[in-house]
Amino acid sequence: MPDDIHPHKLFCSLKNIFKHRDKEDVRETLEDLIEEAGTQGEEAISEHEQLLLNNVLDLKDKKCCHAMVPRSDIIAFHKDGTVGDLAELMLAKGHSRIPIYGDSLDDIVGIVHIIDLAKSLLKGNRETPVKDILCREVHFIAPDIEILDLLKDMQSNKIHMSIVIDEYGCVDGLVTIEDLLEEIVGNIEDEYDYEEKHSIKPQGNGYLADARAELSEIKTTTGIDLITEDDVEETPIDTLGGYVFQLAQKIPGKGEVITNADGVQFKIIDVDPIRIKKILITKPRNPDNVQQA
Repeated sequence: MPDDIHPHKLFCSLKNIFKHRDKEDVRETLEDLIEEAGTQGEEAISEHEQLLLNNVLDLKDKKCCHAMVPRSDIIAFHKDGTVGDLAELMLAKGHSRIPIYGDSLDDIVGIVHIIDLAKSLLKGNRETPVKDILCREVHFIAPDIEILDLLKDMQSNKIHMSIVIDEYGCVDGLVTIEDLLEEIVGNIEDEYDYEEKHSIKPQGNGYLADARAELSEIKTTTGIDLITEDDVEETPIDTLGGYVFQLAQKIPGKGEVITNADGVQFKIIDVDPIRIKKILITKPRNPDNVQQA
């Protein structure tokens, strides 16, 4: 981080702005700060701080669906699973909070924090069902809530994770305070973050790919471009699993084949009740949208 950034001072100011003012007041205040910075010389906020404030203003009318983790990428755990198994999952994924579901991912019954697990494990209760330690309520939100409004709400109510649901009550995704802040300051990495490599391997006439592989990786490896300008404008889909889920409008079953408008086929090789895991991609015979890799 550059020496001329004073994050504690800046974020304390932002916190006070969001805490006591409505959205329009916040925007006017930030605009005033940036304008004053151009006339006050070295005493003003730094160039980097101005960039952060501009990023806040750029969030005007941006919805939380653009910052959320999509349904296909949600890491969740069944309520009947054990505390020990959940601890292993959280350690493997590097998450401090994980949503807990009942009958399906659309039945989120609570959020477990790593502290809840630690308390149970320290008592020797490794085999205790996770449902017995649930103590954190779920915060449900609509996908069209604006990011600045959600950030203010989550900050004032000390909420760290929200579940995004659609008009039918189905889970669309989840969003954390970190996700919202990254829209302002960029990617925030901690000691548990790592660059995950997604497998995309030739198999027969197609490619066997991890559902978490990004569409850009699919294009580079296979030559199949699944990203269109319309897709980007309508929904922020980044992964193969998210693309197939949107195409099928459900979690497809194992062995099911989904075909897009350009004739590309997606056969579900591995799936569980809440997530697609492996997909076999087969190119169309006369692909118009396929580039040679």
